[in-house]
Amino acid sequence: MIRAFKSQWNLTPHFYNESARVGFFGCLTGGTATFYISWFLSFYFGIEADVPLHSYEKIVVISFVACCIIALILCLYVFCSLSSFVYYGLKYTNSDLSKEELINIAFKGLYPQRWQKRD
Repeated sequence: MIRAFKSQWNLTPHFYNESARVGFFGCLTGGTATFYISWFLSFYFGIEADVPLHSYEKIVVISFVACCIIALILCLYVFCSLSSFVYYGLKYTNSDLSKEELINIAFKGLYPQRWQKRD
């Protein structure tokens, strides 16, 4: 995780802006998906929108919040990976990236060394 942050932080401005836009789109779609998943989870746990949470048993509320946090983490990872896989997959089809570089970007967050700033 730290390597991924460091890899993105050291990108040249062009590639940094490109990756930020792709990441923003992935987070936006992942957040939207989490909203709908949380809505369905509330039905599963029997939580109604017009009833305050303190009216329910603590275990129900804690379980619901824990499931929502897990859904958020999973959705953000899946949708950010998916959006970067699609975006950088187009670069792969144009032979701008190798298959290994595409997998490293999409699933590990590690960018090619040639995109990094020179120290």
